[in-house]
Amino acid sequence: MNVVRYRFLFFLTIAIKIIVAQDPFLEFIPYATPEFQQYSIRHHTDHNYPTQTPNGVNARFDGNIFYNNIVAFNCPLGISCYDGHAGNDYHMPINTPILAAADGYVVWSTFSPGADPCPGGIEPNGDTGIIIIYHYNDYFTCYLHLNPPLNVAVGETVAAGDTIGFNGMTGCASSPHLHFEVRKENYFFDQELPWVVDPYGWWGDYDDPIESIRGFASEWLWMSDWVIDDGNTGFQRFYGPNWVYQNIGYDGDSWTVPASNDVENSAHYAIWVPDLTDSSEYNIDVYTPNISDLTSAARYEIIVKDTSGMNTKTMVVYNQNNNPDNFNTIATMNLPAGSNCAVILRDVVDSSSTGSYVVFDALRFVNTANVNITNEQSQQVFPTEIVLHPAHPNPFNTSTTLSYELTVNEVVKIDIFDIMGNHVKTVLNEKQSTGYKTIIWNGTNGGNKIVPTGIYYYTVSTSRFSKTNKLVLIK
Repeated sequence: MNVVRYRFLFFLTIAIKIIVAQDPFLEFIPYATPEFQQYSIRHHTDHNYPTQTPNGVNARFDGNIFYNNIVAFNCPLGISCYDGHAGNDYHMPINTPILAAADGYVVWSTFSPGADPCPGGIEPNGDTGIIIIYHYNDYFTCYLHLNPPLNVAVGETVAAGDTIGFNGMTGCASSPHLHFEVRKENYFFDQELPWVVDPYGWWGDYDDPIESIRGFASEWLWMSDWVIDDGNTGFQRFYGPNWVYQNIGYDGDSWTVPASNDVENSAHYAIWVPDLTDSSEYNIDVYTPNISDLTSAARYEIIVKDTSGMNTKTMVVYNQNNNPDNFNTIATMNLPAGSNCAVILRDVVDSSSTGSYVVFDALRFVNTANVNITNEQSQQVFPTEIVLHPAHPNPFNTSTTLSYELTVNEVVKIDIFDIMGNHVKTVLNEKQSTGYKTIIWNGTNGGNKIVPTGIYYYTVSTSRFSKTNKLVLIK
């Protein structure tokens, strides 16, 4: 351990990449995404006391508190409570590739004894596969229950999206899942005074209980944009038994759940958090696909955090049948810059609702200063020539779809580069008309040969616009 500490401290003295603490820096949901985009979180960080000493109280990221039936693995479906849980559990098939959520330096990579005793009284499955990565900004990410082999060793650096290991059920686990945890200022586990924060932030209307332990605030740490689709890092869907994936909607996908009037047993919910460039007035727009029998009274909770860290919630009731296959404004509000606004949608609908389903799709946040009224129908026109959407899937194995919206007739060029900046391929170079566009890159170079596993970049450009995004190819 002394050698590990020495190498770690030495690395800190020479590190030149700095990420500002509290700013979102997590680039990847920490697993290779399936075809349906995201595995839901089943167990949350317990904000009340995130250590393995149960105290009979669980506080969830949205401020909901549970007092009963919160022992590990015995929670009602969808409630996702777990007394003393210090991270977020993503349940997924065994041996799913686990990815580094951000660039960093490996400070722990080994199979270590699990908790004694295990939560819920289960027997451990041997030692726990654990990897811990430092991110140069006071934050550490921890990845638990991994199967052998661990792909990285202490002292190595990793890039966001690198495969660091494989999902398993080692240690205190009764089913395959990834326990993903974020610690601040220290990577050690402390039974009495945990170093834990919740990367999904705190959106309750009272002080975050985690702050009472070490003074750490739980912040939204996932990088996002002003347009958030249901597969992006700015979106997270939480566990419930009745999610149905729909191959329709913004970018060709969405989710539905049965509408409910039972607040106490609400089992399905999701959160969207944008990264806003400016403090300004924004239109909050929701995209609803053309699906029959949607609720006429979905309840969108809009939460705004002020400079003192206090949250204010506004409830908006919206008919999801309005103007399908389009973005529609549900509210216009003054919002702060950064990731200080969240929208939560649940399966619970207003008592006046008709329709059997609630749909979860894309949201966008449009600065009203950038909206021009161009015709009698008040059509919105955006000043940028291209609205660039995240590649899907990413990471990918055989091919990925690059999508964007073109607001003017223009020549569009899309180039692929490797991590060293070498040009790999031009996948598009032609004049296009306005509208939503997609193009597939099949992982080949200019000679149509398959490129190796690694990190790549694609640049979408016109005569007055250029933007570069990252791709991860995993063979």
